[in-house]
Parts: sequence; C-alpha cells; structure tokens
Amino acid sequence: MTAVSVATPPRKAARGTALLSLAAGPLLFLALAFLPIHTPPYAARCGLGLLLWMALWWLARPVHLAVTGLLPLAVVALFNFVPVGDILPSYADELIILLVGANILTTAWARWGLDRRVALASLATFGSGAKRQMAAWFIVSALLATLLPRVVVAATMIPIVAAMLKFIGIEDLWNSRLGTSLVLAVAWGASLGGFLTPLGGAPNLLAMKFVQDSVTHHEFLFTTWVTRLAPLTLAVTLAVLLYLVTMFESEVAEAPRTRVYFLEELRALGPMIDAERWALLLFIVATVLAFSRGAYDRLLPSFTPAYAFLSMSLVAFAIRAKSEPLLTWEFAQGKMMWGLFYVFAGGNALGAVLNKAGSAQFLASVIIPYAANGQLSTVVLFATVTIAMAQIISNVATVAIMVPIAISVFQGLGGNPIPYVYVIIAASHCGFMLPSSAGSSAVAAGYGINLRTMFGLGFGAACLCLAVIVIVAFLSMLAWPGFATA
Repeated sequence: MTAVSVATPPRKAARGTALLSLAAGPLLFLALAFLPIHTPPYAARCGLGLLLWMALWWLARPVHLAVTGLLPLAVVALFNFVPVGDILPSYADELIILLVGANILTTAWARWGLDRRVALASLATFGSGAKRQMAAWFIVSALLATLLPRVVVAATMIPIVAAMLKFIGIEDLWNSRLGTSLVLAVAWGASLGGFLTPLGGAPNLLAMKFVQDSVTHHEFLFTTWVTRLAPLTLAVTLAVLLYLVTMFESEVAEAPRTRVYFLEELRALGPMIDAERWALLLFIVATVLAFSRGAYDRLLPSFTPAYAFLSMSLVAFAIRAKSEPLLTWEFAQGKMMWGLFYVFAGGNALGAVLNKAGSAQFLASVIIPYAANGQLSTVVLFATVTIAMAQIISNVATVAIMVPIAISVFQGLGGNPIPYVYVIIAASHCGFMLPSSAGSSAVAAGYGINLRTMFGLGFGAACLCLAVIVIVAFLSMLAWPGFATA
C-alpha cells in the first residue's frame, strides 16, 4: 500500500506563500476587530478575526501547527475581548490528559517493537488495499463512537493506524495522501458514530436535557433517541464512507502484497517477549477501563478515561521487564508528539473564544427571522447553519447554541421543534474541516495530517452530509409521525 507522489510547488513560491499568510493572518484579525461598526460587537468581531487567523495559519502552515494552537492565549490577553481565565481551561482539559496517557503508552510500543507487530496484525486483518483499510477503520471507529466519546475513540484508534503507516514507510503524514486519508477515516468515523446513541457524547445528553426541560417535560428514553436518529445516522455514515473511498481513488495505490505475506512477516517476529506483553496489556487495560466507564462511575466518579490512560502510563515507568524498565522518561520524551497537545488545546480554545465572545451566537442569530418560511426551507436553514457552526466550534457548543434557538423559535410560533432538534443533533456531528470543529479532528491534526486536505475534503463531506440530512429529515417529517415525537 503506497501513496502516489504529488507534485510540490517550487521552493521560492512556497516560501512566498508562507510569508504572505504569515502577515495576512494578523492583518485580517486587526481589520475585523477595529471595523468602525457597532454590530456585531467588538468581542464577536475579535472572535471571528481569530478564527480566520488560525484557519489561515493552520492551512498555509507558515509556522508549526502547535504554534498556531497557542495563538488564543496571546491574542485574548493582548486585546482583552474575553477573560483569559475563560480560555485557560482549554489548555488543561482532561482530554489532553487522555492524549498524554495514550501517547506515553504507545511510546512503549515503539521501544520494544510492538508497533511493528500491531501494524502487521492490522494489515493481515484488513489487507493492504487502501479502500479496505479506510472502510475498516471508518466502520470500527463509528461503531465504537456509538458508546464512547469520539475523542476517546480517536485517541485509541489513531495510534494503531499511525503504527501501521510507519511500518509501510509513511511517517510524514502531511505529505502522504494515504496517511492523511486513513487518519481522517478514524476521525470522521468517530464523529459520525457519535449521534446514534445518547452515550456518544456530551452534546447528545445536553440535547436530551433541553428537550426534557423545555418541550416534553418527561424522560427522553434512550430507545426513542436510537429509533429516531438511526435513519439519519446510517444514511450520513454510508454517504461519508462512499465519499472517502471514492475521493482517494486516484491518490493511492495498493501494493502487491497479500494477507499471507503479512502473516508470514508476523510469524517471523517470533513470540512476544515480556516487555511487549506488558506494553500491550497496559494499553488494553486503559482502553477497557475507558469503554466500561459506566460499570464503575459511581464507585470512582473522578476516574474518567483520561485518568485511566494516565494511570496505566505511569505504571509503564514502574514495571521492570528482565530487570530493565518497560519505559524510561528519556526515551518517552523523545518519542512523544508534543505538538499534538497544543494543536488539540488550540482548537479547543478557539471554540471557547467563539462561544464566550458571542461570535457563534451572532452567526446563529441570523437564522431567526427566516425560520418560518416553510418546512423544507426551515430544515435546510437549520441544517446549514448548524453544519457551518460545527466546522468552527465543538458540537457541544453548537448544540448549546442551536437547540435552544430552535425550541424558542418554534414555541414562539406555536410549532413543534422536535424534528428540527433531530436535524441539529445530526448536523452538529458533521464537523470535518478544522481542528476546532471536533475533538477527533483535533487529535488527527495533532498527528500531523495535511490540514489543507482535511479542509478541502472536509468541505465536500460537510456539503454531502448537509444534502443527506435535509433529504432524510424532510422525508421523515412527511412519512413518519414518530419523527415528530421524543
């Protein structure tokens, strides 16, 4: 499985583009921030300016992705449009602890050659075909995300994909269409699988609470959620899967190696040594603890998946395999992906800025005057605005803004907001374009995938999801009375 080479621009042209984007980012911010207008207010304009600045730098990459991730702190402190204290928690989010723990555990794989064994096992299971690999990782991630937060799924699955790619000679994901596509398959699968069940993430539970408290005034059953959202989930997931395997058809080629070859290579490694077993066991224990959180959450309320991974990573430093430490800090710090943490935090912080500054609310408020122009147009309107917002802020923030708007608009008009809440839930999970759009996208970006490719293909995927959601939701409204109930 190899990537087809893509022509690169001349070095001088690339340098000129980088310098241009380096200056354009802050200029765009200043132009928006100091426009002599009253609407939107200063804070909202600053938020939008920061969005454009970070998006430009992430796409053009005039500086390292991690450097761009630190921009919110400096810009907010300098221009004082939201309290810095509201942004700092984004850089200490427990999901960053999860990424640190998972990253430490996988460095133990690299130390003892377990990453090669895992890569061969993956290739032997799914084959070397790029399309089969994309389909397999996408489906596995989507299924896991029905029960787990997508960041947990991405943090556990992407290291395995990265190990497999490293084995076949792909370490620079930015310049590898194949590497980028496989990591995106995990990130997007994790995003889309998350809205099938309420267990898929915090935005689902938040939407349930809004409906229970403001509309139905009775318990929103899990079975009701699954049956109402199953058609949308299946349709969107299938559409994006077909989009992924189709769009990369001309960019990747399959190596003439069969599963038999990879099985033979796997056998040639011989039996696992004790250090490999320990490294694998610790990762499995952490993953199982994350997956089975519901079984012990009352007993250990603070022991979330983040601390499960962190705990197992600390154990890795204490274990001795044949009198030698399983992992040393000197080895781990040289192998860890430090930039991953800052890219993730930066995306998280950008979403917080847009929410706190009122930028996202300003964009959403534009839809209110147009919400009663007809059933189809209203579905299109809510789906479009929600998907647009989901590209720049987290789906938790998107749901927190859009669901109350839908409920207040339709209650004011004497209508039923429930079908539109389902539309918003589905659309809020379709953030694909920027690291700030979803936790899984931020994890993918942190591993160094090509953000231009993510932006371009993410735009196409978002448009496809928009069309599918509108069609399926509108037909459900016409033909299925249950779609209007919760």
